[in-house]
Amino acid sequence: MATPNNIALLTQSHRAIAAKRRRKQDQVKEIVFDDEARREFLTGFHKRKVARTEAAKKKALERQKQERLEARNEQRRALRERAKENAALIEEAYGGAPGTVKSDEDEWAGIHTSDGQHQEDEYEGEEQLATVTVVEDFDLDSFKLHDKKPTHDDGKGLPPFSNPIAKKRGKTEEKKVRYQTHSARKQERLKQRVTWAERVEAGKRRKGNKKR
Repeated sequence: MATPNNIALLTQSHRAIAAKRRRKQDQVKEIVFDDEARREFLTGFHKRKVARTEAAKKKALERQKQERLEARNEQRRALRERAKENAALIEEAYGGAPGTVKSDEDEWAGIHTSDGQHQEDEYEGEEQLATVTVVEDFDLDSFKLHDKKPTHDDGKGLPPFSNPIAKKRGKTEEKKVRYQTHSARKQERLKQRVTWAERVEAGKRRKGNKKR
């Protein structure tokens, strides 16, 4: 066993003092007890659980939205592919090669003149021949309804249209309602009774004169 030398023995105390000094520097100077933080931690379990639930819901909604967008894009791509296939089938059905489109100059012969009453034009493709016959030309300028004037045959001698219902409605006048007091109504009734009695008496007199 090696014996420690004189330098190690002399510096041993210095090393112990330096170690104590380092431990003091690493120690916490002050411990502060925060009652509010403790209460928040103890009573915040439900709040933190609700926050985690809301975050999970938000992530689920974002994931569903992304899935809907992807499904929509996939549907659009499928529709485009189907449209291309349908176009190719139509071209094959009408005698055209798939993927090729002929110009209008190759298939369209055109109507060169339009002043005849009977005209035939042929439109010829690779496998089919179509014949179009124009029987009669139609001039839109010569057929104007607003320029047509009524003649004698169209009803020139007929009387003008009259609406008797409208005339009756125009002649009707508003009825005026008169409101009378109780005494005025009583006097009016009395006058009517006197007039009625006078008429009855006059009738009796006329009958008596006829008998004589």
